Amino acid sequence: MQMKCCKMKSLMKREGDKKMTMLDCSVTGCVYNEDRCCCKGDIKVEGRDAKNTADTCCGSFKERGAEAASNVEKHMSKMIEVACDACNCKFNKDKKCSAEHIGIAGGDACNSQETECASFSCFS
Repeated sequence: MQMKCCKMKSLMKREGDKKMTMLDCSVTGCVYNEDRCCCKGDIKVEGRDAKNTADTCCGSFKERGAEAASNVEKHMSKMIEVACDACNCKFNKDKKCSAEHIGIAGGDACNSQETECASFSCFS
């Protein structure tokens, strides 16, 4: 029996050699979102020249169409590998997110440009 990710009692920060980040995703318009968990397994935050959160987006977003009633993958997890192109973010370490916990915002987004990394923090 598979546990819902939001009800897991313990979370691992590393899976093998991969750095895992805790992700809360509010993008209910994405096919990979299930109960604020991402079912994709890994995501990519875009926004190479970002100066604020609005300049970033989830490059892994895929619109949940009328024909997709639920996520396309069945592996739900709060711990996820996050690739990051936001060079100005203080959490970007060698194109990987080093934050312990991030949020992807966008609600009922219809495309990736309507999403953002709510945890983006520009170098001062």
